[in-house]
Amino acid sequence: MAIKVNGTTVIDDSRNLINIASGAGATSTAGAVGAYAYCRDDSGSATTLGGSVSASSLYYLSNAYNGFYIDTSNTPSGTWRVMGYSSGNNRGTVLLRIS
Repeated sequence: MAIKVNGTTVIDDSRNLINIASGAGATSTAGAVGAYAYCRDDSGSATTLGGSVSASSLYYLSNAYNGFYIDTSNTPSGTWRVMGYSSGNNRGTVLLRIS
């Protein structure tokens, strides 16, 4: 059965919802576009919620409580959307890779 919106077919009989959903949204591949990560922004400036940041200043983090562990051997790449808030160096936030 086709799915229509206001009389216009938006999904025809050749597609199924599993194929459509698998290509959208988050991924389970670390570092890929659509992946989330907990990182430190080492640029020295405050990040803005919803803003974007280059991975060149990012480091993966763990242990948000009582200090941080910074993984300098495995850094992200690409451009990331800020999904939280960070007030500069040594602050972690959640990011979403957008490109």
